[in-house]
Amino acid sequence: MKSFEIRSSFREFFTENGHQSRPSSSLVPAGDPSVLLTTAGMQQFKPYFLGIKEPPHPRLTTCQKCFRTTDIDLVGKTARHLTFFEMLGNFSFGDYFKEGAIDLAWRYSTGVLGLDTDRIWVTVFEGDDQVPADDEAGNAWAAAGVAAERIVRLPAGENFWSAGPTGPCGPCTELYFDLGEDAGCGQAGCRPGCDCDRFVEYWNLVFMQFNRDDAGILTPLPRQNVDTGMGLERITAVMEGKISVFETDLFSPLIDFVCEAAGVGYGKDEHTDRAIRVLADHSRAIAFLVSAGVFAGNEGRNYVLRRVMRRAIQAASTLGIGGPFLAGMCDRVIEIMHDTYPELGENRKMIEDSVTQEEERFGLTLEQGNTILARAIEDARSSGAGVIEGEVAFRLHDTYGFPFDLTSEIIHDEGLEVDEEGFDRLMEEQRQRARTSMKTVGAEEREALAELGHHARVKTEFAGYRKNELHTSVGDLLELDSGRIAVKLRESPFYAESGGQVSDSGWIHTDDGKAVVVDVLALDGDQVILAEVEEGRLEAGARAKAMINRVRRHAIACNHTATHLLQHALRGLLGEQVRQTGSFVGPEKLRFDFSHGGALSREDLCLLEDIVNRKIIENHQVKAFTTSIDYARDMGAMALFDEKYGEFVRVIEVGDFSRELCGGTHVTQTAEIGAFKILSESSVGANIRRIEAITSREAIDYLRGRDAAIEALSRRLKTEPERLEAVIGEMEEELAGLRAMARDASRQRVAGESRQLAEQADDLDGIKVLAAQVETGSPEELMELSDHLKEQLGPSAIMLAADQEGKVVMVANFADQAVDRGARAGDLIKEIAPVVGGKGGGKATMARGGGGDVASLDQALDTAREWFKRKLA
Repeated sequence: MKSFEIRSSFREFFTENGHQSRPSSSLVPAGDPSVLLTTAGMQQFKPYFLGIKEPPHPRLTTCQKCFRTTDIDLVGKTARHLTFFEMLGNFSFGDYFKEGAIDLAWRYSTGVLGLDTDRIWVTVFEGDDQVPADDEAGNAWAAAGVAAERIVRLPAGENFWSAGPTGPCGPCTELYFDLGEDAGCGQAGCRPGCDCDRFVEYWNLVFMQFNRDDAGILTPLPRQNVDTGMGLERITAVMEGKISVFETDLFSPLIDFVCEAAGVGYGKDEHTDRAIRVLADHSRAIAFLVSAGVFAGNEGRNYVLRRVMRRAIQAASTLGIGGPFLAGMCDRVIEIMHDTYPELGENRKMIEDSVTQEEERFGLTLEQGNTILARAIEDARSSGAGVIEGEVAFRLHDTYGFPFDLTSEIIHDEGLEVDEEGFDRLMEEQRQRARTSMKTVGAEEREALAELGHHARVKTEFAGYRKNELHTSVGDLLELDSGRIAVKLRESPFYAESGGQVSDSGWIHTDDGKAVVVDVLALDGDQVILAEVEEGRLEAGARAKAMINRVRRHAIACNHTATHLLQHALRGLLGEQVRQTGSFVGPEKLRFDFSHGGALSREDLCLLEDIVNRKIIENHQVKAFTTSIDYARDMGAMALFDEKYGEFVRVIEVGDFSRELCGGTHVTQTAEIGAFKILSESSVGANIRRIEAITSREAIDYLRGRDAAIEALSRRLKTEPERLEAVIGEMEEELAGLRAMARDASRQRVAGESRQLAEQADDLDGIKVLAAQVETGSPEELMELSDHLKEQLGPSAIMLAADQEGKVVMVANFADQAVDRGARAGDLIKEIAPVVGGKGGGKATMARGGGGDVASLDQALDTAREWFKRKLA
């Protein structure tokens, strides 16, 4: 059974068993800022599992596009690890539970897939001090017909699922297929749970029956749910009798594509095979991510894509493939999968352009970076150190664009280690330098500003907490080579960047000139202003009027006070163990980093927004005062864990619920903030989470933009905004139905055409041979037609070709009996593809090819017929 048949049969089976089929959601989760990308089939249904929304049906089924980078360093090294994969799933919301889910899984595995019941093993939760052994699942498996010796009990680490430290959770049961003793470790007690490759886990059934609170206590959920997931790639390998997912019909065309480009064979060298597998997996991931609107960048999901792209480009380089290659590889992915996922074909140009751009960008520095890395590896070996210095990894990252994990992986493959602590130290130093000045300040300017600050004749008195503008004088001034000026005022209203808050901007006017304040740098309790002269000139000693940009200052103040409200809300929602680990406060948005062990749910984020907005509406007074550090601590004021404070500190107090040590600028009443909206929540390190949010005018503009988009969509779909979700759901169902009809029509057309073609086959000493041109809609239909013919004809050798949009596409499909007689499909395609001005190749039983010379197609078919006679007559 091929992958497309499994995908189709799964949907059909569960639809027939009372499930509503739903389309795959996007790889970019909609309305769920707690995750970067879709990692599981249940993700789009989280509101149903959490009870926030009612599901459209108590039973649902999907084939979901998924992406994970948890084990990206293992992709290519093992037979089963992937980044992009398809998850087949069935879900129950308060309907059937363990017995029903197990019955469905068993009937599909044995009745539809036809798996040998003696080779199916299952695991169930063995129990612990909180939850008893899952005898209910064990008994259900026994009732289904699984022998007692093949029901294995495993601990919570293997058979108890949870989304995080708190929330819905429960035991799970997993189905394994036994590949036989030859695939295993040879130990007598080998069974699921062993680290060897004998048992393939192909289906996981999760029973959500508990809720875990902050104290770790489990209580039964009012509604018990089922979430199952079966990896299409793994079950396809099982059904096709393959050890590796990369040998299935999902990957073999991509493997062949890489091998042809590299001029190598697959299965001959493990180092080469690893690079081939990386390209086969990553090209699928890249095509689907870009199609979902993700583009290579340096943050969030954009960085995930860049990391995958550059790992793939490095793999192509390892194989000696020169020039842009990855875009062509992604185009091959589109050819293979666009029938199932039409958005790939619709976004073909966008995918090609995006991949080509990144490939060209990294290609400029790849060779130089590889040379530096090779030299460092050679030096480490010759010196006997065995460790590559962190400075090398940092230079490759900073100058040549090598992600650290890519560098680390290459080094580990060479049997060496990398100084990760040294790399981290250099990265932190770079971050500190970035914090010291805005990106508009060059390195030479920074040095000049620091020099003026240390040797200036006056120290600036900061008066910006109480004054927005003031009369002062220019205490010192330095003209910079850049054309800008460094200014020391005797008294300044401008806040200097510190504590995560950006500096003020504004203007300095004297009798002889005007200047715009670009940046303000804090230097040991003092400050230096970077400015650009707009008119005339400024001189030391001149009287001046200094004015901040009040609109910008107020926007910053709104965001800064909002960070305090957010921290209060987080500690109230998640617990007082939450600590701030970093922040950024600018005029457009705020960013708040905090300690927490797991991602926040959509429900949590909505609660945070509600808490903060409630405090805004309540219009609490915001007070600022200076006191001793000891008194501030006694009154419970929060401080940054790693910050050093003097004897006296400034405290910001909001109402009677928030006190923090803070030197930033704030509003005087919380109502000035207007509104608070969270944009995203993500991980920035181990146990460190980040929330980005907007306030005031930015929040209002954002919400208006969302409203406008919803209104526009409503008009386009001719419905009310309140019915959008329902209408789109109906359209998705209709589209799914039309696609199903199209697939059925395609199958009927293939079946009819195969009967007609079978009559044209010649018999060459017991082998039926056929070389024919056909009318077909896609390469997949051509392959499907050849499979049908092979089933009908028995021992046979088939070559089919089609004219598809002015290009020749051909496929050769040989039975084992033909191969035993010396005929190989790959050899035939290699001989006839040049006749139509193309190329191709493949394996003994299956090969593909094509070319651009449609006029020579008849000649190519004649050549194929002569070839059959030479090989089989």
